[in-house]
Amino acid sequence: MKLQLRGYFIELPPWGISLFMAMIIFMPVIAQNNAGTARGVVRDSVHNYAMPSATVSIYRSENGALVSYQLSNNFGKFLFKELPVGVALRIVATNVGYGATKKEFIIREETKEIDLNTLVMERQPLALKEVTIEGAPPPVLMRGDTLEFNADAFKLDSNAVVEDMLKKLPGITVWNDGVITVNGKKINKLLVDGKEFFDAQGKIALQNLAKDAVKKVQVYEDKNNPDPMEVKTDMNIVLKKDKKEGVFGKISGSGGTTKRYDANGMISYFSPGNQVSVVGAVNNVNKTADNVNTLVQINSFKGQGINNDYHSDFTRAGTIVYKAAGFTALHDFSRNENDKVDTNNLRLESFLTSNKAAVDQHLHTTIALGGNKQLNQAIVNNSASRVNEQVFHAAYDKKFDHLHLNAAYDFQHGTSGSVNIMSNTTSGDTGDVQSRNNDQQHAAASNTVHAGKISLISNRYTDFATHRNRSVDMSLDYWFNVNHLNDDRDRITDFISRDTTESEHFNRHYLTESTGISHNISHSFNNILGLGQRIDPGLRIDVKNLLMYYSKAETDAVSDFSDSNGKYVPNTSLSTHIDTKVIDYRPGIDLTKYITHRLSNRYRKVWKFEFFAQAQVYKFDNTSLQAFQNLNRSYFYFIPAAAIGYNNYQTGKFRENYELTYNTNVTFPTLQQWAPLVDDANVSFISYGNLNLQPAYSHDVSFNYEYNNGEAKDPFLGRVNVSMGLTDHYITDSIFYDELGRSVYFPVNVSGEHHYAVGGSIQKAFKYEEHQLQFSAKPKFSYLQYASGLNGSFYETKRYTWLANADLTYTYKDLIAQVGETLYNNKNVRPGLNEYNYRNWKTYGSVAYMMPKGLFINSRIDFNKSISTNTEDIYFTIWNIDAGYRFLKGNNGEVKISGLDLLHQNKNVYNSISANSITNGTVNVLQQYFMITLAYYPRKFGLRKK
Repeated sequence: MKLQLRGYFIELPPWGISLFMAMIIFMPVIAQNNAGTARGVVRDSVHNYAMPSATVSIYRSENGALVSYQLSNNFGKFLFKELPVGVALRIVATNVGYGATKKEFIIREETKEIDLNTLVMERQPLALKEVTIEGAPPPVLMRGDTLEFNADAFKLDSNAVVEDMLKKLPGITVWNDGVITVNGKKINKLLVDGKEFFDAQGKIALQNLAKDAVKKVQVYEDKNNPDPMEVKTDMNIVLKKDKKEGVFGKISGSGGTTKRYDANGMISYFSPGNQVSVVGAVNNVNKTADNVNTLVQINSFKGQGINNDYHSDFTRAGTIVYKAAGFTALHDFSRNENDKVDTNNLRLESFLTSNKAAVDQHLHTTIALGGNKQLNQAIVNNSASRVNEQVFHAAYDKKFDHLHLNAAYDFQHGTSGSVNIMSNTTSGDTGDVQSRNNDQQHAAASNTVHAGKISLISNRYTDFATHRNRSVDMSLDYWFNVNHLNDDRDRITDFISRDTTESEHFNRHYLTESTGISHNISHSFNNILGLGQRIDPGLRIDVKNLLMYYSKAETDAVSDFSDSNGKYVPNTSLSTHIDTKVIDYRPGIDLTKYITHRLSNRYRKVWKFEFFAQAQVYKFDNTSLQAFQNLNRSYFYFIPAAAIGYNNYQTGKFRENYELTYNTNVTFPTLQQWAPLVDDANVSFISYGNLNLQPAYSHDVSFNYEYNNGEAKDPFLGRVNVSMGLTDHYITDSIFYDELGRSVYFPVNVSGEHHYAVGGSIQKAFKYEEHQLQFSAKPKFSYLQYASGLNGSFYETKRYTWLANADLTYTYKDLIAQVGETLYNNKNVRPGLNEYNYRNWKTYGSVAYMMPKGLFINSRIDFNKSISTNTEDIYFTIWNIDAGYRFLKGNNGEVKISGLDLLHQNKNVYNSISANSITNGTVNVLQQYFMITLAYYPRKFGLRKK
């Protein structure tokens, strides 16, 4: 079915945007018109002390359902909003070491508020024992500095996973991008029983662990974080004692029309001492993954809002056959007693992938030459490639009392083969064909990488017997990389010119073997004034050193086919042996001053002033059989950095952070920019070097502002970033074109480069009972201006880039719906010469609904609009839909029917622009197919019963 969208493309007019924002702002207000409030204070019965951090919960009297909860403030006061009116309610106050206090009440419809006065709490002899209220545990407790949520206090479907539970916990928001906030605090790290659970992001735990396996959720600040400006909050999921061992996984197979297939398998096992995952995948529907943990996440069980995040990539060029298999394993050598967490583990990972891709491109390029002249090129490019890769990773992590040791080793081996056939026809302004360039390449390569790193960190501690600091506060890192490459290529080029004297033919063979080795040492001797001091001097001085050494040995054997004797003859101008050595040494002193103002449980304000005085010594040495490549260059630069920061944390209200930074950086030319071997077989683009090229020195200033509120029900996260800079001796290109479409490239230094960028993000959520509305927006604009050469003249080049995304997500029980807009715009301007622009605009909507009795439906529709210079606007729609049924105990079985690109409109649009050229065209992409999937999710938590 074909749908013409020119008249149906969704685009909000100004009044529509205003209405859209008004809905966001006033929807919660409308919902709160019939809501009531309750206030009061909690006090100790003996001394009449105000009780801070007491848990105050409100339940419905008729069925005991939890309505809301909060912790009393520093004065023992509490204030509940959005409570039901005219309904019998029960308020319960609990605290560690106290008996529970409860009171029944009703908020009258006439007043919509009630003052509960004082709730008096009496001490209990068993101060550390938790209190249960009529069989229902308190939903939250404050144990010292740790906020604890009791999982059993929140009732969900028996098949729910941890992510479903977190979405129901008051004060916790799981944002669409995976970020978790608790009362406005962003979670930095999610752990299970104090450890990473398969992946560092915590997604595997969120989407696989059953809610019924969780005992409690703990939220606390990371006390080991040395930077007072960056307050990190961690979340720890504590499993029940009989659920600390389990398995989960997925086995699925799919078959579809147009010979499409997709199969996945994953099984994972965990216990207090071990974590193991085995996973595999094979498909020809443009689904790929880069590592084992990504495949594990893809095969996660998930609960409500069944995944809509692993459909075929319809924007990817070509058709791809993907195969992968791997495993990951972690063994914990520590012995945990009384829930104490020690770090002493070994992690292993192996991953094998195989990719086959076929790409067919038909492109048209317009090249501006100045003086109203231009070239037009019609390009047909067909390629087929295969890539096989093996990856192995091992890491050991051990923490002592005041020492942290981390060691890692990585091995990667890959082989590849490709065939690329390209035809380029160049025409002038009149449309007359000037030349044709037919180029065919066959390549086979292998690449092997060995890499490793050892990190040692020691922390200063206080000897309380002498009240002096002990040990050395320092970090020492060493890492290396060994890269061995073999590349075997054949290239046949036929350049046919209108002027037959300019026609050329090449039949060239390339054989390259290279080995690159790098060694790097980084050392930081921290806070040297604090050693042995009885009092913190307030000024922190760190002495830092970074030494990087790189060497590369490369042999290039190039030969040309001789028609006279029918053999390949060595090409002495391109054959060579090169030895390159680079030394990069950066010593520096970092001065940091913190000024802190703090009032317990009220606020914390921190100023930070930092200046990093750093020098850079750079030495480049190259020897070659080609005399012009024998280079020896040495440089010395001063590359300082500075920062001013301010952090304002108002407990329970908001947190904001300001930071102004200044950085410098040097970009050194490479051998290919200084003195490359010029390959004339690359007729269309011949690259020369520039021995006079100087390093580019950049100055950058940036300002960052972040804000997040502490409201449990309606959290807000905001960030603004503004940056600007300039570069001395900016390295740019100078290109010469002839009328046959051939170009010659030289790198040159220019002055006057400057750039700036403005970006940020806004995330706002509204919650009312089981309704939640999330709004997210992430805009960014960047600008770059520099001079570049074209046929002997220099032009100012201006590049504008816009990126923007905004979406609105509504959640109610088992329903999730989302609408959004995405914009990408790129424009290159050379005043008086050319202006090229292209824009991709997408309006999308999606819905996921888990119906009763295991039925579910997912659907997403994307309205795409492509606008580009020299072409007509293109509209097309991609609509995907899944409908399925989950069955068996625990919903472990699944059958699903999918329709992908239902309207059969996916367009193979290709756009690209540079300083003086624009390319438009088409490329083969995945298109409509239908598929049926059968899947089984083995899941069991609590394997051993005592």
